[in-house]
Amino acid sequence: MVVPTVALVDQWISQFECHLRGRFPAMRVGKMGGGATDDLSGCDVLVATVQSAADRYMLPAPHGLEGLLVADEAHHYGAPRWSRALEASFGWRLGLTATYEREDGGVEAHLDPYFGGTCYSLDYGEALADRVIARFKIAFVGIRLEPHELLLYQQEDQKASRYRKRLVNDFGVTSEPFGAFMREVCVLKSTGSGEGSRCAGFYLGAFSKRRAVLANAGAKFSRLGDLAPAVRHADRSILFAQTRQAAAAAVSALAQRGVRGKVLDATMGLDERKIVFAGFEEGIHELVAAPKLLDEGIDVPAADLAIVLASSRSRRQMVQRLGRVVRQKADGRLARIAILFAEGTSEDPEHGAHEEFVDLIADVAEELEVFPSGTGAQEITQYLNDWAGADNT
Repeated sequence: MVVPTVALVDQWISQFECHLRGRFPAMRVGKMGGGATDDLSGCDVLVATVQSAADRYMLPAPHGLEGLLVADEAHHYGAPRWSRALEASFGWRLGLTATYEREDGGVEAHLDPYFGGTCYSLDYGEALADRVIARFKIAFVGIRLEPHELLLYQQEDQKASRYRKRLVNDFGVTSEPFGAFMREVCVLKSTGSGEGSRCAGFYLGAFSKRRAVLANAGAKFSRLGDLAPAVRHADRSILFAQTRQAAAAAVSALAQRGVRGKVLDATMGLDERKIVFAGFEEGIHELVAAPKLLDEGIDVPAADLAIVLASSRSRRQMVQRLGRVVRQKADGRLARIAILFAEGTSEDPEHGAHEEFVDLIADVAEELEVFPSGTGAQEITQYLNDWAGADNT
């Protein structure tokens, strides 16, 4: 089995021990990565990080072994370096992911040829019918940019729009959907040459600066404080930010309203992360905030409220974030996700933001409401705190 992080190695080993040890008492479970160098010549089940699997053989050819390769979070392995972990010697192959897509050509270049394309997809409607996931509701919560923020946003937005038109009209980049546009822009930037590659780089630079303005908008942190009653009413909450600084500012804003929160980021060691998660599991921390680290690949203790401070036009990222809170709840409660957005910008649902994501979940969400910036805090928190739903069976 190949996984993207050392933390997932330990999680999968724990699951193998829990579910298979009773049936196969003599099963040998090995580990590759994090200092361990096992391979399948000495064990029945091997869990490896992609970093190690890309540099070593999991299934040594001289032993004449056959095997099944299971690739967790399979979309990662469309990157050229990580695709080296997809060993041709495995006769059976299974990729697992909630989002079989990338913003480059990695799916077509590496994943489809290896796995043979998608053999089965589980949509939200089917997952809800089978009680695989909890029912959920969405709140889009609007804010207004300050005048200086709006000016910066407009400057970068104009640049991005200008470069986008050139990419579509002059260099043949697909205009819609946005995910396809971004995939082709990234490919053009990294593999192209001349004016097309430069134009793609200019667009990505303006896009990044525009996103930074939105991610750090002051009114978002003020509105976040208004959501403190919803955080306190939830069992546990997760907050998604764009940067570590924004995550820290969010935790500080909520602390002023009596919420016990903790920042979690990639600079932390594994032991430090485990301490934070243990505190979250035990209720010492009501909320954890992270820049991207919680998007995927980590077994987060059960949470029922997610707050997206920095929203994304990437359907893949939004699906991964929703996945953090839609585990079945013992008491049948709804999962809730609150998405903060700056009105009149690329984050605004009225301007087509999140269109792919909304199309995916609109028919299966229990409720989906947009709360303009002038909406009172009590109305929003009342919506988020109404989590019981009509059917707890």
